Amino acid sequence: MRENNYFCQLIGIANASSYNDTLALIHHKLSEPHKGIIFDREIPKPNDRSLIDAILNELTRMRIGAFASEDINLTSSQTLNAKIRQALDPVIALAIQKERFANETIRNNFIAKLMIWCNVYVDELDFSGKEPPKCLFYGSIKKHEFYFLMLLAHIGIDVLYFNPTGDTLIDTLDENNLCQKVILGPTTQQILPLMEHVEKGVVVEKVTTFARKATNELEQTLYNDTGIYKPWQFSDGTTRPIIMDSVIEDTLTYWNEPARLRPGFKTSQKTVYTPIFFSKISGVYNDHNEYFSLVDKLKSANKCVFYETTQLTSVGYGQTRSIQYHNMQGQGIPQNTAQYNQQDLYSLAFCLNPDKTINRTTVKEHVLYKKLLTLRGEIQEFILAKLEEVFSPSNTAFFNFPITDKERLRLMAAIFTAEDSLLNLIDGYDFTADVPKVILYLNSRDTFNTDDAMLLGLLRTIGLDIVILSPNGANNIELVISDKFINQIKLEEFVYDLPLKAPAKKGSFFSKLFR
Repeated sequence: MRENNYFCQLIGIANASSYNDTLALIHHKLSEPHKGIIFDREIPKPNDRSLIDAILNELTRMRIGAFASEDINLTSSQTLNAKIRQALDPVIALAIQKERFANETIRNNFIAKLMIWCNVYVDELDFSGKEPPKCLFYGSIKKHEFYFLMLLAHIGIDVLYFNPTGDTLIDTLDENNLCQKVILGPTTQQILPLMEHVEKGVVVEKVTTFARKATNELEQTLYNDTGIYKPWQFSDGTTRPIIMDSVIEDTLTYWNEPARLRPGFKTSQKTVYTPIFFSKISGVYNDHNEYFSLVDKLKSANKCVFYETTQLTSVGYGQTRSIQYHNMQGQGIPQNTAQYNQQDLYSLAFCLNPDKTINRTTVKEHVLYKKLLTLRGEIQEFILAKLEEVFSPSNTAFFNFPITDKERLRLMAAIFTAEDSLLNLIDGYDFTADVPKVILYLNSRDTFNTDDAMLLGLLRTIGLDIVILSPNGANNIELVISDKFINQIKLEEFVYDLPLKAPAKKGSFFSKLFR
């Protein structure tokens, strides 16, 4: 239906930095003379009254739907005029079908608008090069504007429509799927001006070498649907954790296995379906040394953080220690000491959009976010997307308490100020390889507060293994997280005071003989 040119709408924003860079590069390219057209959230209405009247007068003598055979000259190129005449027929026919114009006057005004836009914007384009000229439209679009983009695509112009809000208008109009749909990432309700993205972006022009192309082709062949995964293949992807319904033998069998070798593992495009442990092991073996040996095996994992407390967020608001950095320019970020005060906590509210998504630009400028700025860019985006997943209504059944804005702010503060060992687990997580682990040994009857529960919920949503060891079997995690999501394992007996110690080593024959 169109020539070998692009017509694409790119929905949402996956990575703000990459999005800015892309728009900056396209804007840079199309700003060169005769290379393209740029529209920021609207196409200006025609205001040449004499030209409008002249076209309307001509339309009364033309056959609507047969413009290809009419004498219409909107540009200085006869070849381009012929393309425009041929492109007008299918676009206007679709508009008449969809819009059901109330009368000829309204219909002709619409047609005149398309023709004048062609005269204003298309006449200046250079079609003599190897690549077709291009059009960039950014922001929310109106019906008449989309018909014009469709007209440009029929003429043979590359058309890129950046649709950050995910507006579905095109789906109702483009019945022949002329426009390709590409999902970049989550949508946003806030539309920043195009130039704000451009000014934050970095223009980097690259030329791909032949060796690089050959490497890319080899990787496509080797790693595409073969079950073989290269390191960091999904570094710009995401996880979808699958909780394993397991017994203690399964835990020991798969504990140190990479995600790709666990039952239920699969990938789909950029999503890694990761089988994880989210288990509570209540009680101990009758032989306590055997139990301590179990704890040692769990702790021996390569990527593991071990706690003997329910307090994962112990450096947060409410602690007596003073804040280490707060609105102090140039001060270094201390390790493991990122406290925050009440003002910091409540000011995070300005980082939430009305739909409870996170404003990437605002949050990265917040004082509490400083620590996360040291993480890789794709991991920062991954964490923010997982926070939004925890915030979403589909996740309400996970917790035994409601998630309000207060909880959202406290969870944001908890992960932004988390200790280094926990952030390092996430930052070093290669989704198809070793699964990072968090183990909690709870010898007392301590319970979890909502902040710690939400942080555990976030870590589970990220795709970490979480095991809670409770020798006394007391209720703790069940009070804050629905037991439907907890894999319960019970051992032989409950012990109400069992301090953690290393398992006793069995002495040899000679050690017994010469003691």
